[in-house]
Amino acid sequence: MIFESLPSICLLIFAAIFGGFIRRLSGFGGALIMTPLLMWIFPIPFLIPIVMCSEVFGGVLLSRQWKVHIDDRPRLWQMLFFSGVFLPAGIWLGRFIPPPILKTSASTVVIFFASYLLLKPHVRLSASVSLDCLAGGLSGLLLGSCGIGGPPAALYLNSTDQPFERMRSMLSHFVSGISLFAIVAASAMGGGLGWFAYLLFAIPAYWLGMRLAQAILKTHSISDGVLKRICLLLLIGNGGFNLLLLLISN
Repeated sequence: MIFESLPSICLLIFAAIFGGFIRRLSGFGGALIMTPLLMWIFPIPFLIPIVMCSEVFGGVLLSRQWKVHIDDRPRLWQMLFFSGVFLPAGIWLGRFIPPPILKTSASTVVIFFASYLLLKPHVRLSASVSLDCLAGGLSGLLLGSCGIGGPPAALYLNSTDQPFERMRSMLSHFVSGISLFAIVAASAMGGGLGWFAYLLFAIPAYWLGMRLAQAILKTHSISDGVLKRICLLLLIGNGGFNLLLLLISN
């Protein structure tokens, strides 16, 4: 890690602003933006705490506005439990994956995830305990190995008949919870505590991104549907940009 590297710090600030902007608009997506970008300067065990601290910070700011529906609370705890169980296994598996494959996998997951939601496939699932546990477990496994944990849970929740506002609240709290698990697990399994200093740049930048998004939301000029499409298109663009950089660098 080269803390004095100005390009690295600039990339970190840009990723955090972008991540906070997306998180405030949609309730998730901060890590989907930040992780593929930060893979260029940090290894997975090191970047996970940086990204997840930013996500927890965003979740705290949003917790008062987006309350989890009382009927969703048991489901949220089930998903968090299984994500915490499988997260260490994902970190362990990630050690055996070469960095170029990790970068490609992370960007591909983001593009597939966003494209899937953008196309609005007519796939509807009935929420169940088994599916809640499966989505939580896959999220933990993916987060540990690739630094991105939201897609399995988001795909699952979006495939149910749950209203967008209710789904957004549950997903936001799930992201915050799994982020706390990831900070502890990644630090204990090879990330150390050297990442802490980078929060001096990441947290203020993430906050700025959320403030910019809040300013847009206050205008009430864009519907929830349009906001969702904008967020998904930004995620696709970010994933495609990272894949392009990977092709050029190789």
